[in-house]
Amino acid sequence: MKINQEYGAINIVVDPDGDRHPGDETKGARNNVAPFLFVTALVFLVATIGFSTSVNPKMMKQQQVQASSDGSMLKSADFPEDHDMNEALFYEEQLVDHFDEDDSNSRGKYWKHRYYKSMKYFGGAGSPIFLVIGGEGALNNGMLYPFVTEVLAKKFGAAVVQPEHRFYGPYQPMEYGTATNQDLLQLLTPQQAMADMIRLVQVQLRSSGSDLADCSMDRSSPDYCPLITIGASYPGFLSAMFRIVYRDIVDAAYASSAPLLMYAQVVPDNNIYYDIVTAAAERASPGCAHSVRATLTEVVQEVKDASSLEEATRLVGICSSKEFFPKEITSQQQLADQLALMAVYGFANYDMGCYPPSNKTAMYKICQAFQDPELNSLDTMKSYFRSKLVQEWQEENECDLVAKECTLEDEQAFLEETYKGRDCYDLRLDVEDNEAEDNDNKVQEFDGMPYDDMKSWDFQACTNIIFRCGTSASSMFPEHPATYEELNADCAKQYGSDVVPRPTELVELWGFDDLLAINATRILFTNGLQDMWSGGSYLEDLSDSLLAINLENGAHHSDLTHEAPGPNDTEDIQQGHEQIQVILGKWIEEIKEESK
Repeated sequence: MKINQEYGAINIVVDPDGDRHPGDETKGARNNVAPFLFVTALVFLVATIGFSTSVNPKMMKQQQVQASSDGSMLKSADFPEDHDMNEALFYEEQLVDHFDEDDSNSRGKYWKHRYYKSMKYFGGAGSPIFLVIGGEGALNNGMLYPFVTEVLAKKFGAAVVQPEHRFYGPYQPMEYGTATNQDLLQLLTPQQAMADMIRLVQVQLRSSGSDLADCSMDRSSPDYCPLITIGASYPGFLSAMFRIVYRDIVDAAYASSAPLLMYAQVVPDNNIYYDIVTAAAERASPGCAHSVRATLTEVVQEVKDASSLEEATRLVGICSSKEFFPKEITSQQQLADQLALMAVYGFANYDMGCYPPSNKTAMYKICQAFQDPELNSLDTMKSYFRSKLVQEWQEENECDLVAKECTLEDEQAFLEETYKGRDCYDLRLDVEDNEAEDNDNKVQEFDGMPYDDMKSWDFQACTNIIFRCGTSASSMFPEHPATYEELNADCAKQYGSDVVPRPTELVELWGFDDLLAINATRILFTNGLQDMWSGGSYLEDLSDSLLAINLENGAHHSDLTHEAPGPNDTEDIQQGHEQIQVILGKWIEEIKEESK
């Protein structure tokens, strides 16, 4: 069924017979959704500066002056017209600190900012620019989303610019390993990252000789190029924040899987995150939730009842020698907690990738490991270790893509190399041991340059990108409340007393818990309802220009994946893609009308 309603939250539902139809609007206010546990080893989110009609005008003035009036930024915009969109470009004069008016720091003024751009379909002056927001991961492989570069850009004649987020990837404001906690508190913030991206776009728009030089900055001009931000997950949050903070520059925002309400700390039940994971696992493989719950309950009890820590490790197939066992685990209770967390974090990741729904997803395969009727609980846990490793290996080697086939022989060779003849699992693979001698082996490298994306994300998760996700008694995991006290203790252990979580700093600054109150407009939220992060997003329309599309089969930003839209997409995602184009097209036309 074609969706012909112009506005109204859209829940795209697929009937058993395959027909699509808009579902009933989600009941209840948006402030009744969201949650998540403090896990500095999981995924995304952040932001920080403020602007509504009257929020922090001094900060806004400072940002806009540095973004558009600094003459030096106009010197080094080198935008070759003919290049591969997956070939990295660099802005050599990106500011290290956008808010150091006195230029008093000793870190240097500029850094080399990596970005990508595509002019393939750009229609010239008056055509839109899509700013795809980089997030909590290196952009080593070029453009992220074919739906943007090959569908939206083509439809609207748009240029696409994709900047990397500072402190992710090898190109950073400070040399890897040299930044102190105080440096990071000042430089690794959403405010700085957003100012980077605005400055970069302003350079392109204003630099003579650039291929966007004909775009007017005057919204009343027919040559004005509307700027639309696009992001998914934490970058989805940033995309929405761009429209709030830089509304004089950014005309509209498309925010996929963007948990604004989680970051706002306004979700009344922070257990909903793993309740959604539990429901998604049960949907993927009926009976999975019961099997996981029963296995974890029995394994945790067996470990706690064992005669010693060494005996407990033997029972579950964990290597107990000092060479392979994390030094931070010194009791059976800690081991039991770690085993439960492995399942919690593992299923969270499987949930995000559980699209399109089939027996090929990691969620389904891991569920099958837990549902093997031939295995007792202890052997099931050992099987889970192997299955988890295989799924991580398959993902890393892109075995799930049609273009690459990974054989059972490849899989077996990988496991043999990982276990190295041992019959026990190396738990150090899952526990960050601060005292381990081989910690440097976890550092990534690109073009000979080291970087550690997880370390940067962990830091953000201990400052102002705070998400608490507890596990309820109704989930398939051991019950565990998520508290600020636990968060504070974990962060103090990791960083010391100078890094203190500030859960409400961003929402107090930007007011994104009540978008109507700050007069926000033209923000589109898309949510996969199988995605745990949907529990913290806006699921209903707030106005005729604050819109939500909910996708029944969608997982984590399934409307923005690294593969082009195609016949493998479920019907609700296909319909969602159509609706996104309708909404963005309407907004672009509105912006053009406003310029007349």
